[in-house]
Amino acid sequence: MKLNILPARAGYLWVKSGFALFFYKPAAFIGFFTSFMLALIVLGQIPYIGSYLSLLAFPALTLGMMAVGNECVKLKAGIVLPMTPPPLLMAWMTLRRTAKPLFHLGIWFAFGFSLVLLMGAAFDGGEFAKFYMQGGSIDKSQMQKDGFLNALLLTTLLYLPLTAIFWFAPALVNWKQMPLSKSLFFSGYAIYKNWRAFGMFTLVWAGVFSMASGAILLIASLVLGSAAASFLLMPLIVMLSTVFMASTFPTFVDCFQHQVPPAPQTPT
Repeated sequence: MKLNILPARAGYLWVKSGFALFFYKPAAFIGFFTSFMLALIVLGQIPYIGSYLSLLAFPALTLGMMAVGNECVKLKAGIVLPMTPPPLLMAWMTLRRTAKPLFHLGIWFAFGFSLVLLMGAAFDGGEFAKFYMQGGSIDKSQMQKDGFLNALLLTTLLYLPLTAIFWFAPALVNWKQMPLSKSLFFSGYAIYKNWRAFGMFTLVWAGVFSMASGAILLIASLVLGSAAASFLLMPLIVMLSTVFMASTFPTFVDCFQHQVPPAPQTPT
C-alpha cells in the first residue's frame, strides 16, 4: 500500500468529485444517507444510551457512503454484472460483511468522544456535555454560562483530530483488510501528511455550506417569508450533508490509490 502526498488543490477537486458522484446517482446517496440517519434517530430515542449508540454507528456511516461511491464508480466504468444489486443495497451488504470490525471501531470512537466531552467538562462542569447527549438547541442563556463557550470550543478542536483518526479507518479495514490498530494509525497519518489538501477541503466545504445556506435564506425570506426560509433550509442541509459524505470516497481513492475491483467473470 502506498500513500500519496497531495497538493492543496486536491481538496477542491475532492469537493468537485463529490458533487459529480452525487449527481450521477443521487437517489442512491440520498437513500442510504436518509435511511441511515433515520436509524440513528430511532436509536437516539433509547433512554440513557441512545446518544452513545449513535456514536457507535459513525464508522458505519462513513464506510456506507464510501461504498455507495465505490459502486457508482463501477457502474460508470461498466464493470458490474447485469444482476449486481444497486449501489444502495450493495452499501448495506458491505456494512453487513464488515459488521464486527465496524462495531469495534464504533466502540473506540464513542470512547474517544467521551474523553473529548470529559475534557470540555473541566471548563463548565459538564453543561455542554449534558446538552450534547440530551440534544436540543443552544440558546443565549446557555452561551452566557461560565465556561460553556470554552467547553464548546475545546470540544470542537479536539473533535477534529479524533475524526481524522477514524476518517479512513473503516475503508482501510474493508478494502485493504487492515487490522483495527493499523487502520487507525494510517488514517491519522494520511490526513497529517495531506493536511494542506484536507485544509482546503474543509475551507471549500465551509464556503459551500455558508454561501448556499445564506442564499436560500435570503431568497426565500424575500419571496416567501422568514418562516418558509427556515423550512426550506432543512432539505438543503440534508442534500449538502449527503454530498459531503459522497466526497469522502474521492479522498480515499486519491490518498491510498484505491481502484475499484473488476467485475467477476460470468460463468460460461
